Amino acid sequence: MNPVDQALQGFTNEDYTVRLCSAIFGTLPFAPPMPSYRTLDGAIQTLFPQATPHQKARATELASSEGIRSVLWVANAIDTGDAGIAVYSGLKSAFSFFFGSGSRMDALETDPQQGTDAGLKLLGLAYMIHKAFPGALQDKVQLFQITPAGQALAIYYGAVEIALPFSDNLVQSGGDFLQRLMSRYGNDASSKLGGALGGAAVQEAQGMLSALMGPIQGVLNQVAPHAQTIANTAKQYIPGFMNAADKVAGAVATGADALPVYRYLGTRLAAESCVLLASRGL
Repeated sequence: MNPVDQALQGFTNEDYTVRLCSAIFGTLPFAPPMPSYRTLDGAIQTLFPQATPHQKARATELASSEGIRSVLWVANAIDTGDAGIAVYSGLKSAFSFFFGSGSRMDALETDPQQGTDAGLKLLGLAYMIHKAFPGALQDKVQLFQITPAGQALAIYYGAVEIALPFSDNLVQSGGDFLQRLMSRYGNDASSKLGGALGGAAVQEAQGMLSALMGPIQGVLNQVAPHAQTIANTAKQYIPGFMNAADKVAGAVATGADALPVYRYLGTRLAAESCVLLASRGL
């Protein structure tokens, strides 16, 4: 079994992670459809049903490539904390910011952990894009934006990592929130990523970020007006998540995140990269 198939089969339509993503994206008119598939062959049949045997073989070959393995590893590490890339933020902390008492006007300055983690996840996303797609930086971003999973990752990041905890900062930023975020926390985030992946990977992620900031900022501008709707929709899954966590205490004890959204969407990105590249003869 190739690494993509192995990762895809870790999720079903009944998982809280899948249901949460479907709920969030269902509230946003610009979010892509998220068709169900649990194998690379399923992704091919869904996204590129006219694939030739040669193209199917190429997609399968890509699924075991070093680049795709790196995408899967980083997506998993963002959620589980493997190799020192643990993150503090997520739905629970994002909700505590959004629904908490008092003003969130200075959240960007007063919560360095949340800010560093938002920067770290952005760098992790940049690194995944660098490894998943070929070509110049702009080419990589364009290919990322073509895939439904790429669009979904950008929207989820903008919604949960930025719009919920930093909603007021985002409104006040005048369209340059990501620049402010990375100016304030980029060094700490880079140091944390470097501890897990090494200096060369950090340089690749930072280089990729230069081409990614504009498109992600555009997504933030789209999701910001929907923050309240996103929060009200997504918080419905928190009680269920807490009940489920009680039943899988062993998994929680190992540091596995009970809502591994980045592993889910990152796995889909890996699969869809294979399909897209094979369809284009890359």
